[in-house]
Amino acid sequence: MSEIKILIADDHPIFLLGLVSIIESSDGMRVDYVASNGEQALEMITINKPQVSILDIAMPGLDGIKVTRKIKELKLDTKVIVLTMYKNEAIFNLALDYGVSGYVLKDNASTDIVNSIKAVIRGELFVSPHIMGFYNNRKDGLRSNIIKYINLLTDSEKKVLRYISENMSTNEIAEKLFLSGKTVQNHRFSICRKMDLEGVNSLLSFSLQNKYIIDLILAQESY
Repeated sequence: MSEIKILIADDHPIFLLGLVSIIESSDGMRVDYVASNGEQALEMITINKPQVSILDIAMPGLDGIKVTRKIKELKLDTKVIVLTMYKNEAIFNLALDYGVSGYVLKDNASTDIVNSIKAVIRGELFVSPHIMGFYNNRKDGLRSNIIKYINLLTDSEKKVLRYISENMSTNEIAEKLFLSGKTVQNHRFSICRKMDLEGVNSLLSFSLQNKYIIDLILAQESY
């Protein structure tokens, strides 16, 4: 049987080399392509068409989730496994929405990565055991509320939310969007109401804590 051709993209060289060693110690697997960033990974996937692409979510620039979205848009034939430190249900759901075949926590990569490759090649979904609760919630229709809440916002409110997540003040947002401070405040109140947030600093706290997922969701939309 021919070896499974694999690409790995991760911006941490020591972790990447360790993962390559683990994978290639398993019969029938070969890491043919190694990338240190998302742009390089996407180019290699487009040209070389590896059977499995293992992508770190947290790479700078074009991260693993964004590369996965591009793979889906371009209809590239590769099974995607994402590696992450994030035990975040909204990010998990977004990754599966984009078509990932495997979701592996970096803490468990040494034990899970070979099994995840075998699973996705068989056409199965692999999820690290520590976050199977996220998958069970997804199957039962109990998804994270963040995506649902953001989808309730108007385009203007989404713009304001994105700038809040960058820790901008009302006046700074008003200047960016060519709006009055009062209009921005009205948008803030509306966002709080739709997201069931109460208290003066609740919106700022929510936005800063969920900046990554807010960026990922709103990056899909052009304004």
